[in-house]
Amino acid sequence: MTTSPRPRTGRPRDAGKDLAVLVAARKLLAEVGYQETTVAAIARRAGVNPPAIYRRWPSRTALLEEAVHGPGGHPLPEPTGDLRADLRTWARIFLARAASPAARAGVPGLLADSHTEQARRRLLAIGAPVREAFADLLGRAVATGQIPPGADPEVLFEILSGTTTFHALVRGGDDHDGFADTLADALYVMAVHLPPS
Repeated sequence: MTTSPRPRTGRPRDAGKDLAVLVAARKLLAEVGYQETTVAAIARRAGVNPPAIYRRWPSRTALLEEAVHGPGGHPLPEPTGDLRADLRTWARIFLARAASPAARAGVPGLLADSHTEQARRRLLAIGAPVREAFADLLGRAVATGQIPPGADPEVLFEILSGTTTFHALVRGGDDHDGFADTLADALYVMAVHLPPS
């Protein structure tokens, strides 16, 4: 008599521990900088052991990428039906995240360390839900007649992300709201006037 093998059921991942690790990583980045934010230091701060971290993240770089570039527990803003206002909200959120002490400490180190194709794919995967939400925001604006069809959401997203990151690294939180609003207005003009991709 043959019996089919029972499916293996591993212990489910503890979301609370995952969050504790990411929070510990962000705090250490802000306190001691990129080089000193090691897996061992993160494990001590989070109250877990290093093997538990490596079961979730394949490397220190992957963990720090998620800590810096992941959602961070903040929900994306709901569309209001006013694209210009929504773009201002997005720009303020992106600038606030990029200007955080963890991001300002982590981004330069990650740029230096994340130079492989695997790292590029990881970053794209981390940011995919945010990119999709941004594309949906523009799609809604087209559907409601606020902007004409044709603006490339990938291009506008890269401008939003890259500009806020550079501004935060160079200037920190200087003129936070004014810069975010100016950037959002520029994105709106581009969404209205850029030729179809």
